[in-house]
Amino acid sequence: MHPVLFEVFGRQIGTYGLFLIIGAVSAWVLVRLLAGKENKDIPLVFLICICGGFIGAFLLRPIMKISEIIVNWDVFGQMPLVALLSYVFGEIVFYGGLIGGVIAMILFCRGFKIPILPIADLFAPALALAHGFGRIGCFFGGCCRGVVMNLPIQLVEAACLFMLAAVLTVIYKKSTIAGFTVCIYGISYALLRFFLEFFRSDTVRGIYGVFSTSQYISMVLFTVSVVLLCWRSLDNRGEKL
Repeated sequence: MHPVLFEVFGRQIGTYGLFLIIGAVSAWVLVRLLAGKENKDIPLVFLICICGGFIGAFLLRPIMKISEIIVNWDVFGQMPLVALLSYVFGEIVFYGGLIGGVIAMILFCRGFKIPILPIADLFAPALALAHGFGRIGCFFGGCCRGVVMNLPIQLVEAACLFMLAAVLTVIYKKSTIAGFTVCIYGISYALLRFFLEFFRSDTVRGIYGVFSTSQYISMVLFTVSVVLLCWRSLDNRGEKL
C-alpha cells in the first residue's frame, strides 16, 4: 500500500486521486480517438457524465447505510459528528458513479434531443479503461482488497478491465447496431464484478443474505443489458434512440 504519493507544501498527494485523474484523461483521449471531430456534443456530455458520476459515487454508500443507522441509532447517535460523517461518506463507490453518470447522461441527452445509445457505445470502452486505472489506485490505497486469493484482487480486476476496454474498442469499430457495445460492457462487467465480489473484503458496503450490494446491482445491470441487447438485435432499424 502506498496511499500517499508525495507531499507538496505540506499537503499530501494521494495515489488514488492521481490514478483517478489518469483514468479520466485516458478515457477522454480514447473517446476523442474513437469519435473523431464530428460530434460537437461529446465534450459536454462527457463532462456531464463525470459530474453525475462523482455525485452518484459519493451518494450510494450513505443511501445503503440509512437503514443501518436508523436501526442502530442508539449506537450511531453517540458517535462524534465527524466520525459519523466519515463512516457515512467515507468512500466513493464505482457502481454509484456508474448509476449517477448514466442518469446524468440520460437526462441531459433527452433534454437536448441527443441520441443516447450511440453516445453510450462511444463511452463504454473509455469507462472500462478509466475504471482499470481506478482499480490500480485502489491497490495503492489499500481498499477493495481480496480476502481469499493471494493475488491482490484490485490488480486482477484492473487487468480484466483493460482487456475489456480493448475488446470493446474493437466491437465499437465493427458494430452497426446502436447500443450493442454498451450492452456487451454491461453484461461483461456485471459477470466479472459478480464473480470477483466473492474474493473481496466488501462487507462495509453491505451484505444482504448471500450476496453483497454490488452483486445485487450486478444482477440488475446484467438483466437490463441482456434485455436491451435482445431488443436492439431484434429491432435493428437504425442508430437512434
